[in-house]
Amino acid sequence: MVNIHTHHQQPGGSIQLINHLLQHAFPEHSDASYSSGLHPWHIRDTDSNALLEKLELLAAQNQIMAIGECGLDRTIETPLQLQEELFIQQVELAERYQKPLILHVVKSYPDIIRIKKSRKSSIPWILHAYQGNQQTTQQLLAHDFYFSFGTQLLRKPQKLQNSLRQIPLEKLFFETDDSTEKIETIYIFAAQILGLTVTALQELVFNNYQRIFGND
Repeated sequence: MVNIHTHHQQPGGSIQLINHLLQHAFPEHSDASYSSGLHPWHIRDTDSNALLEKLELLAAQNQIMAIGECGLDRTIETPLQLQEELFIQQVELAERYQKPLILHVVKSYPDIIRIKKSRKSSIPWILHAYQGNQQTTQQLLAHDFYFSFGTQLLRKPQKLQNSLRQIPLEKLFFETDDSTEKIETIYIFAAQILGLTVTALQELVFNNYQRIFGND
């Protein structure tokens, strides 16, 4: 099973993309796969320019499979203009190294769509911990986003179930984020919503991972 975004490496045979915080030292002798980026929550209390320079070095490593999580959050005090500037730098980095983006987006879907349109970006943009309604989902689908659902789905909100059903299967991922929930639990619940077997859903998401991360 593919876990596209987790903060905790879990035992078992799943494929895990572990979120690496730039503020921490990168594991030198790890055989795990990672994403790394400057989260908008961390802009105010870090040297953003120094961390982006560090990210540039990390992005060249094969263990860094994606850039992020990064993005925009209108609920925090950091000015949106500054968030955008630093986000676009990470988009450019991801484009340069041809690595997907893992996106943190809170109350800023129109902003993210605007930036993606202006970039004409060809790399995959994956919305992590997705919680949008059907209307938002349709708008995002029109601009070729990918969607990753996490533990919020387990709380059974009808809004999220409806959004999940309207997303093409080739655009789907699942994740545990910073929870200790098992990824299998999310797959089981999502498979029931979609009317699929867990094995079928697992194979579909694995194929998505192979396709956009280029792992043969």
